[in-house]
Amino acid sequence: MNSTWLKFLFRGGFIMVPIVVCSIIGLALILDRFNTYRKLKLEGFAVEGGVRLALGRGDIAAAIGHLEGDESAGAQVLAETLIRHHEGSGGIRSSFALAAGELIRRMEVSLRGLATVAALAPLLGLLGTVIGMIRAFMVIEGQGANVSPALLAGGIWEALLTTAAGLTVAIPCLMFHNLFQGRIERVEGELNRMATELEDVVLP
Repeated sequence: MNSTWLKFLFRGGFIMVPIVVCSIIGLALILDRFNTYRKLKLEGFAVEGGVRLALGRGDIAAAIGHLEGDESAGAQVLAETLIRHHEGSGGIRSSFALAAGELIRRMEVSLRGLATVAALAPLLGLLGTVIGMIRAFMVIEGQGANVSPALLAGGIWEALLTTAAGLTVAIPCLMFHNLFQGRIERVEGELNRMATELEDVVLP
């Protein structure tokens, strides 16, 4: 099996090298996003419990105390918002916007690179196919009337290898890019709801 894949790589030509590099980069970016989202603990997007009660009576310091030790993303955004507001660094809306924006920025890191890999890999594959077809027809031209169907078919399938390789890299990269983008959109929705809850409590 391994020898078959190596054979395909060599028969695909030099264009297979950047396609393989794209596959490595794409895999690294996908694993990085999964690891980052796991560390961010994307939950806790609600103003409730002791935090809500403390904010309801205007005790921001107590609300911050309730959030200590909570490592969820929602709690971290809320704590940063309240700290900035409590220190007089900004209003509740601007403080929340900054904290939420930082979370979204951390979630979006590498997504542009993943989208680039998803777009570039099939284009490289197409380029390899075009180059391979040109070479195949140059060989056929040299054979003249003696060209065999086997020679024609062999040249074409070798040329098509790069397109297949490019699509093999692009499809999972595009799938995971959309998956991550959808996760970001869901978090943005949770943050918007959280902002509304926070304003209702702090700015009744």
